[in-house]
Amino acid sequence: MKANTQGSSFQIGKLVIHSKLPGIFNVYNMLGAIAYANFIGIPEEKIKKGIEEINFIRGRMEKIGTACLPAGRDFDVVVDYAHTPDSLKAVYETYNSHKKICVLGNTGGGRDKWKREEMGKIADKYCDQIILTNEDPYDEDPVEIVESVKKGIKRKPVEIIMDRREAINSAISLAKEWQTRNQNFANKKIAVLITGKGTDPYIMGPNGSKQEWDDATVAREELNKLRARS
Repeated sequence: MKANTQGSSFQIGKLVIHSKLPGIFNVYNMLGAIAYANFIGIPEEKIKKGIEEINFIRGRMEKIGTACLPAGRDFDVVVDYAHTPDSLKAVYETYNSHKKICVLGNTGGGRDKWKREEMGKIADKYCDQIILTNEDPYDEDPVEIVESVKKGIKRKPVEIIMDRREAINSAISLAKEWQTRNQNFANKKIAVLITGKGTDPYIMGPNGSKQEWDDATVAREELNKLRARS
């Protein structure tokens, strides 16, 4: 079995699968789907064809694009729904070979307070630069929630940018700066990893208010701005 940022390949009996979906956790998901497909009698050749024709899953390790810069220097921009410690760790481990700029949120207001500092600890372990931002505060103070996440960050540089679009823009701009100016990263792959929302269509605020939102759309818009300036 092999899994990386470009995809995965594995074999079950005589069935060999080459998938475009990245990461070991996607392999586990595919294994579950294959087991069910076998159980209900779908032929193996159709199982293989169906899996291998999937290019990506919206909001799950969704590569928004690659920023093409001079001399072949580029970086990936990726959106993922990860909003639990295990899922966040899985995303970061998929990009172990990359320098990572990580944009993560406040894990949702009114629930799961235990995981806030834990998410910060995971980002502190795997990321090279951390940007904390607003996510779904509901009726809680979003700044207080983000400060709770920050408590888990002890070693890595961290910045709080509450405006989520501005946070994404800052991460993308920083990735460009790393690739074009910092010799320490000249020969190292870089990834901007934006987690927490996935395909969620709104940022949920107080008193039932909501702001239309899509991480992938915003990341694509900010990436296109960068390309236009390059």
